[in-house]
Amino acid sequence: MKTFRISSRLLAGVLVAACVAPATDTPSTTSTGAAEPRAMQVVGIWRSGLDTLALRTAQLDSAAARLAEPDGVERARNAFVAARRAFKLVELGLEYYTPSTARNMNGPALPEVEETEGPEAVFPPTGFQVIEEILYGEDPVGDAERLTQETATLRQLVTRASTMMAAQQSTDDHVRDAAKLEVARIVTLGITGFDSPVAGHSLAEADAALEGLVRTLAPYRSEAGNWTRFDTLVSAARGVLTAGASRETFDHFAFIVDHANPLARALRDTRAALGIETPTERRAFRMEAATVFDSNAFDVMAFAPLDAPPMTEAQVTLGRQLFHDTRLSGDGRRACSSCHLPEKAFTDGLKVNAARGGAPLSRNTPTVINAGLQVGVFSDLRTTYLEDQVTDVVENVDEMHGSLDATAATLARDASLAAQFRAAFAEEPTRGDTLVTAARIRTALAAYQRSLSRLDSPVDRALRGEVGALSADERLGFNVFVGKGKCATCHFLPLTNGTVPPMYQKAEVEVLGVPSRAVTANATVDPDIGRHRLTRAEPHKHAFRTPSIRNVALTAPYMHNGVYRTLEEVVDFYDRGGGAGIGIALDNQTLPSDALKLTAREKRALVAFMRALTDTTGTGRR
Repeated sequence: MKTFRISSRLLAGVLVAACVAPATDTPSTTSTGAAEPRAMQVVGIWRSGLDTLALRTAQLDSAAARLAEPDGVERARNAFVAARRAFKLVELGLEYYTPSTARNMNGPALPEVEETEGPEAVFPPTGFQVIEEILYGEDPVGDAERLTQETATLRQLVTRASTMMAAQQSTDDHVRDAAKLEVARIVTLGITGFDSPVAGHSLAEADAALEGLVRTLAPYRSEAGNWTRFDTLVSAARGVLTAGASRETFDHFAFIVDHANPLARALRDTRAALGIETPTERRAFRMEAATVFDSNAFDVMAFAPLDAPPMTEAQVTLGRQLFHDTRLSGDGRRACSSCHLPEKAFTDGLKVNAARGGAPLSRNTPTVINAGLQVGVFSDLRTTYLEDQVTDVVENVDEMHGSLDATAATLARDASLAAQFRAAFAEEPTRGDTLVTAARIRTALAAYQRSLSRLDSPVDRALRGEVGALSADERLGFNVFVGKGKCATCHFLPLTNGTVPPMYQKAEVEVLGVPSRAVTANATVDPDIGRHRLTRAEPHKHAFRTPSIRNVALTAPYMHNGVYRTLEEVVDFYDRGGGAGIGIALDNQTLPSDALKLTAREKRALVAFMRALTDTTGTGRR
């Protein structure tokens, strides 16, 4: 899978961290004889692991320089596998304490767009995935010069990480948090093939990540906690990962339900037995949740602006009423619900709706169910928060052509509605006639949309252990989605949108090559240039946000232009390799262009799985 990253420019370090001996089951001591804190023993383990990673990347660099020799490619690939395994052994520490460097070491092999620096600020990707594309591509020897450049850059990144880890301090609660996140990373990015898209080493690397988890937790092993259960679960999980199945035939569903989720819960239990507290930071994947599939796993307010007030039922009730109020539009004829119909899962069933003047709008109407569980709004990510979405839609000349300030003045004259504002914002001071304000309209409408978060579909219940909630075909479809179909490398589990787990702090855009008409040959790309209209960056031409596919059975037609009427047509588009498979040539297509070669049964199962993602409970859909 290929995705665009919006992150900081690469920085290189110059120092190498000193070797630190790995921790053992008994506390190490300082020069004064005092026991070293367990968390710092863990940091020592990571430092030692980085020394090993530095050695392995040096060996990879050396092998890359001799690529043209007999068996040079095989030797370089073996060195790559060893270096990647060394990375996976310390991944949880690097991702937790040096996330920017970790992304540069192991991010998608696509250009970075530094949006704050202008459209020309496009930087080439670096790290393992770039090296993987070269080594496992069609002509590694012909690309040897580029390979040596990339391995040299990777060595600089490892040096930088070692320098940072040499000065790192840690605490027990954060070490255990890093461990929890690593299990989530394994199931959402590891086994899905996100970071081994070409070589297909996902399962072996997930095994290495579990080994890294065990090494990290070594200083905490004591009589407290059920370590026997933990060890049994780890052993079973690693056994499944190394049993020889390919990623296409691996039972991802069983691994999550029978191994990863129980392991995450056992990890929580050992933490509690040791009396280690949970960090108090607010995060999308809640600190107190054990797995990303828990019913309470996500905090919708973590996707809201930092200054957003706590969502209250009174605000939700007010927002629901405003959602249906035509006074938000300039001519008093259109409400939010004119296009987002509750009975149609908050879509409209149209290819594209009509603008105020009657001409067609440029894009399909998305659902607002689960709109609060993502970073970025609109298909081109032109706003970050739902509050800004409200302003954009209400004041858009083609949609509602209203003014929030004018609307506030109008609504203030409605005594009944003003009383609702007073109840909804009772905790906030009000001066004079400022009870009804544009800001409060935005807050209420955003609160209502956030209240429409629904994560209790049959798929969710099955992943929590109620396996009978899915039929055999739906379960097969899940495995196609995560495995052979590669869908979960863009539609990340469990939210199935493009907000990247396990931190859920940034959103991805993709270039699929969506056609202007539903044809399977000689297609032409839809003229909408997507995010490029905002950034003007070349990699963003025809790039669009990855939407959630929850409730997708109810939200036809599909794609930003509504070109496909059925899920079967959508699956066929992806099976052919996106736009490239139907005659569209885009240099920046991020969807892999090779055909998936799904069987007829796999296609039917994939559609059945997507239909099982339906949950509109309490949203007003009949």
